[in-house]
Amino acid sequence: MNNLAKKQQFSSPHILGCLGLSCALLISGSLAAQTAGANDDVSAILQQLTDEKQLLTSELEQFHKTLALLRSSNTAVGDDSNPAIRSLTEEAVVLRERLITITEKEVSLLQRQLSAYRSEPTLAVTEQVQRERAMESKPLSIHKTRYNESHEADNVDRLHGLLDAYYTELEEASNVAPTETEIKARETAQRGADALSRIPYSASKVRLTGPEASASLAEISQRLMDDRIPESRRDIAPICAIRTHLFDTLIVSENRSLKPVGKNHYIARLRIQPGDTTLRVFSDEWTLRLPQHANARDFLITLHKPLEGKPELHVFAVDDLLTLKQAHLPAWLPDELDIPKNAG
Repeated sequence: MNNLAKKQQFSSPHILGCLGLSCALLISGSLAAQTAGANDDVSAILQQLTDEKQLLTSELEQFHKTLALLRSSNTAVGDDSNPAIRSLTEEAVVLRERLITITEKEVSLLQRQLSAYRSEPTLAVTEQVQRERAMESKPLSIHKTRYNESHEADNVDRLHGLLDAYYTELEEASNVAPTETEIKARETAQRGADALSRIPYSASKVRLTGPEASASLAEISQRLMDDRIPESRRDIAPICAIRTHLFDTLIVSENRSLKPVGKNHYIARLRIQPGDTTLRVFSDEWTLRLPQHANARDFLITLHKPLEGKPELHVFAVDDLLTLKQAHLPAWLPDELDIPKNAG
């Protein structure tokens, strides 16, 4: 009995130690297998994204070469009337947006890998298991695949730089091309403009009546949908200098920026006092006279400054336009003008 008890005392700790070592190895092996499998999946996705990005980059470079051949050297981006150039520019924007989406996915996956690596617990055994390992004839070792953290961090920084460049190019393109919302607004406005009977008015006339104002807005709607007219930059807002004299006394002196709505058209809402008012944009000047004993009124100013030809400026009272039956109040009117817009 004493010999049996001594044998059991010897065997039990030895068996428990072996079981502990086996469990540790099994768990470590399972974790390593799961990590390796996850890394393989991420690597495959990253490779797929890289291949697609290289293909899109090659296409975008070809677009740029074609645009360089078609565009005149002294023509600014967005000012070219060639429809082929405008079509290529729009397609290049789509490619650039796709490149941004792919690069953002790459950055997200690489950052996830870095985060997982930095938070991953060290695959080590406890002191008890280490003591048991010392009893084995062949020491066991757990090898961990080396992960180049510095290289992946550099990749993330490089991709962030690419994203900044893509965003800059996309912002530059957005300064010319209208948004989807603006395109829909123009299409809606065109339907109303086509149904509106044209009211003749002189292009040189500055102050317009309500019906003339409606016809003028309809003409702008038609121009905005004319494929033959090139788009204009959206980040340029001309400054209108306003000077009003009443009884030979300067009573108003202010500058207002005109909001671009596309294709070299600009608009603003302002309050004009009675008297003689001079409106100056760039080197062009127009005059407007309101009765000296009248009240100040809100007006809309519209400016058309084509690439070729004389600029055209019109001024009309807001209430003259709104009181008109079936007035053309196009959907492309900026919200800040506080003008109700109809379906056409």
